Amino acid sequence: MNIKTTLAAAALLISCTLNTWAENILGIDGEESTSVGIYIKDLTTGDVLVDHNSQLALTPASVMKAVTTASALSINGPDRCFTTRVSLRGSKGAAGVWNGDLIVAGAADPTLESENFKSKLGFCDSIVANLKRKGIKKITGTVVVRQTLKDAGPILQWEIEDVAWPYGAGLYGFNYRDNTVTVYPNTGRIVPEAPGLKIDVKKVANGSDLVRGVGSDRLIVYTRDTKNTRWAVSTTVPDPSAVFKAQLSGVMKRAGITMGTKAVGAGEETLLYAHRSMPFSDIMRSLMVRSDNLFAEGILRSIAPEASRKEAINREKELWATRGINTRYTIINDGSGLTRANRLSAHFIGDVLEWMSRSEYARTYAGFFPRAGKEGTMRGFLAKTPLAGLVALKTGSVSTVQCYAGYKFTDDGTPSHVIVILVNGFFCPRKDVREAAENLLLDIFK
Repeated sequence: MNIKTTLAAAALLISCTLNTWAENILGIDGEESTSVGIYIKDLTTGDVLVDHNSQLALTPASVMKAVTTASALSINGPDRCFTTRVSLRGSKGAAGVWNGDLIVAGAADPTLESENFKSKLGFCDSIVANLKRKGIKKITGTVVVRQTLKDAGPILQWEIEDVAWPYGAGLYGFNYRDNTVTVYPNTGRIVPEAPGLKIDVKKVANGSDLVRGVGSDRLIVYTRDTKNTRWAVSTTVPDPSAVFKAQLSGVMKRAGITMGTKAVGAGEETLLYAHRSMPFSDIMRSLMVRSDNLFAEGILRSIAPEASRKEAINREKELWATRGINTRYTIINDGSGLTRANRLSAHFIGDVLEWMSRSEYARTYAGFFPRAGKEGTMRGFLAKTPLAGLVALKTGSVSTVQCYAGYKFTDDGTPSHVIVILVNGFFCPRKDVREAAENLLLDIFK
């Protein structure tokens, strides 16, 4: 059999396989009532191996992060950082006295004091060290945190039940410690101190839950055990800057530096310290592997830092439109995919992935995706199979939604195929959808 005959036979086999899959491509229970969009393309030959409802606009969940990072990497490059500047406003007085205020200009850096970048911890200590270096022992004014981010806080399209949990932390002009604290509901203790956050414990018959409305300073804790004083939960805060101010005040006090309680007002500003985040490429890698919503929202807003969220999203869509990708039937409300109201098609996501695979940042971008069977949200996916380590996908899951998007690689790490699988409204157990996706990929790439 010659090469042409072999290729023809292979093409016929693929065609027959696709026809067999047409009605029940995943083989999950209730699939006839489930929305499924799949797009798998060979980047080397340009052949589309699977195109199943690829134009259907579906909820992508955290797969949205793959689009957010592609957009931000294209616009900002990999080396940009968030810079939070700390300045002294006013004038130097008598020995060791600063007549004025300490100004902290927030840069909407979502990583400031984040536990996910331990090498960058010590923001308060750095401020105090620089004050001591200048010989300042007293500030007559107070700490003023400037925040210029528009549409700050949790996104209105997010579900109310998400806002109080760490994965639902909103982005502010100034963010601190992942915008979360640890609460001991039955004692009222909060670590670190979060001024203004009120705790209301309500006893219920079963389970436990946290509820805090968007912009609310009242956290309601539902629990069946109102006596366990050691029980603790992590929760979001309505004002991260208040947590920072309280912590900085404590660090300054221990260092022997006193401070007033009211702002002095206008005056010249002198830069004291500039805190730079990790490079964007490190932040994007972290958010993709761990599926961090706060980081994703920060990266989205970096696309248009002085503008509104809507303007940042419009710039994102314009970017892909100018690259010849149809954005007409996409709905984007956030950068993380936490809102169920987002709508993307498998084909759109596939086009973005393909464009990035040919861009100057191809290897950097492909490196953001967690490897199957190896790391992050993909640690258990395709583990102990021939595809372990050769497939890297961003996962996305909310209620009745399970999605995957990313690449298959050659042995030398070059993206060889685009893979997008979007499943919405399934009725079977989630593990059945995962297994079906695994089996589909093992069947295609056997």
